[in-house]
Amino acid sequence: MSSLVLITDATNFTSAHIIKQLQEEGYQVRGTVTSLQDEDARIKQLQELVPEAKFKLEIVEADPAKPETWEEAIKEVQYVIHAVKPVAALPPAAEGEAPVQPAVEAVQNIFKASVKSTSVKRIILTSSFQAITAGPTAATDKVFTEADWADAETADPLVKSLILAEKSAWDFIKELTDSDKIDLVVMNPTLALGPPLLDAQQDVVKMLLDRGITGCPRVSYSVVDVRDVAAAHVKALLLDNVSGNRHILHGGNLWMKDIALALAKEFKPQGYSIHTMSIPNVALWGLSLFNKTAKTFLPIVGKQSQFDNTRMKDVLGITPKDVKETVVEEANVLIEKGLVKKPKRVRCQGGAAAAEGEAKAEDGSEKKEGESEEKPKENGEVKDEDAEKKEEEKEEGKGDEKSEEKADEEEKKEDKPVDDEVKPDVPADTTDAKAEN
Repeated sequence: MSSLVLITDATNFTSAHIIKQLQEEGYQVRGTVTSLQDEDARIKQLQELVPEAKFKLEIVEADPAKPETWEEAIKEVQYVIHAVKPVAALPPAAEGEAPVQPAVEAVQNIFKASVKSTSVKRIILTSSFQAITAGPTAATDKVFTEADWADAETADPLVKSLILAEKSAWDFIKELTDSDKIDLVVMNPTLALGPPLLDAQQDVVKMLLDRGITGCPRVSYSVVDVRDVAAAHVKALLLDNVSGNRHILHGGNLWMKDIALALAKEFKPQGYSIHTMSIPNVALWGLSLFNKTAKTFLPIVGKQSQFDNTRMKDVLGITPKDVKETVVEEANVLIEKGLVKKPKRVRCQGGAAAAEGEAKAEDGSEKKEGESEEKPKENGEVKDEDAEKKEEEKEEGKGDEKSEEKADEEEKKEDKPVDDEVKPDVPADTTDAKAEN
């Protein structure tokens, strides 16, 4: 019989990908949500991810804050994946104390129920790279490894909750008797980006497509493809040499401007105007006086973190995907699903000529394949329709160019002081930062 895997917070961005890959590998999967009623629509989407799955996805209600709800949820389960909801991919705009204690209590409640069940062999905890370094550093020679721990005392409340939750997990396992021992494996992914299976997360890709910021401050991101994160969890269920270890999951480093340029190159022809102009530090400071998002970028401007992902590659056997391709793939899905604002205008190859061709096809006025027609002219000459069509397209093409030039001028006026320069600050592979708070 196939092993039964329980995954918490089943409808979050990363969990959905883990569930999909588990089902594709033939596992029985049971997911938890805090409220079945509130999550009804997303649960239906989850259950349709793998129509050919050997076992139907089971979803049960379990509240991390209520220990009594976990005994039934974990019944007969062999593996538990506690997929903590990922830190937002943008710095938090709202200030205030994050739920530090609830994060720790959730770990304790789930782990206690796992020990009591006697069927659980291994727990995989999805932590974060921010439990390794609480913030980006200006030191370019420091490469963070799984041996590093962030300082909870100096971290902001949200990051502090991540650090303490992971530490409580290690402490819990350490204190178990030999008869109660359970394997613990921890994943520390950097910012997970990629195509959403359910809703869009509020991350830098969506922000740039929605024009949520008027330019690109010198902020960098540590990025990993969410599908690599999911694969790491699935592989870690059965590997022997992962128990008792942390695993940095990291694909590469990108400046915000690198992301903007990649998106602009791909989607500007579709009518999306991506802000690619650099925002000088002084201008960012001025913007921060009335923009909360800009304010949260100030402490991390120009800073970076480097991560050693050797265990990801050598132990888990995962070759990281190209993160520039990841952001483009995410954007494609956001657009297809209608999860970002539609562009004000759409450019398509052929301009008005193509549009006219489509209109003719719809009303049946296009000539059938193989037919040849001649069109009389006023002076009695006969002209080949193909030649005439080429002349028309040439004239229409000129009109299209003028229309696009005019539209570009209007857009530039609208976006001032931003322009679409296509010149990066630095190479994409030199940076990274905690923009994931």
